[in-house]
Amino acid sequence: MAVSSYLQDVAGGMVAAASFADDAAAAKALAILADSDVRSQEISVIARDLVRAARIAGEQAWYPGKNERGLGKLLGRVVHRLPRAVRERYRTELDAGRIVIVAAAGGQPAETLAALLSRAGGSLVEQWWQEPADLFAPPELGGPF
Repeated sequence: MAVSSYLQDVAGGMVAAASFADDAAAAKALAILADSDVRSQEISVIARDLVRAARIAGEQAWYPGKNERGLGKLLGRVVHRLPRAVRERYRTELDAGRIVIVAAAGGQPAETLAALLSRAGGSLVEQWWQEPADLFAPPELGGPF
């Protein structure tokens, strides 16, 4: 599973996540993360509606099992199956039609990611150790860093 995850090694890694009320707020959060040098393959956009999540993530969102080659720039990740930790924390938010953005602590510590998500207007901002999961695009799809 580690090869299909941007989380470090086989043990997983720290993530930070937040819930957003609408598409504009989620897009603002993605812009703030990008401006803070968070790599696009370290970000996942989660919504009940796959089309909505893909629209927020960008046209070149990465889907597991689809277009696994040839993406130069990733703007986000659309999740099909949620890891248990995400489901337990954000089920109510997703059921209410909110958008959840999860960012892996790669170049930035989880505390910094949580602060950025809070600054973007996110609610239910949390940090946790996520086991390897199909949440993020593989590093080899990220292009040059």
